[in-house]
Amino acid sequence: MTQTTLFVCSLCRFSKDEASRDGISGGQHLINQLHQFLTDSGLQDVVRLEPLRCMAGCSHPCNVSLAAPGKLTFVLSQISPTEGAKAVSAFCQQYATSPDGKVPYSERPNSVREATAFVLPPLPTDAPTR
Repeated sequence: MTQTTLFVCSLCRFSKDEASRDGISGGQHLINQLHQFLTDSGLQDVVRLEPLRCMAGCSHPCNVSLAAPGKLTFVLSQISPTEGAKAVSAFCQQYATSPDGKVPYSERPNSVREATAFVLPPLPTDAPTR
């Protein structure tokens, strides 16, 4: 199984109107919850949680991306920083076990279906010839 990376914006707000709670951003709150869910699910060695300082989706917080070599890349937007970790963790499990990252739409958690902003093709693995 290839290493899956879950990128999460650590600076995302809780909402358009609420940047932080008790000095913690919505993105950092989501990261903390994801870390716990991934550990509880035994995925901490399969999914690398990678905080990013900005994913440039500030008008639609919280933003995450799931990627792995040779697999589709998913960009999710408007993940709830307080309730989204469980669904994102479940999706990570589905994605990690899929050989090409193609998790059938009907099998994805509802909140992940709603939050899917982009699905990008895998990066080319061979250098272009000229």
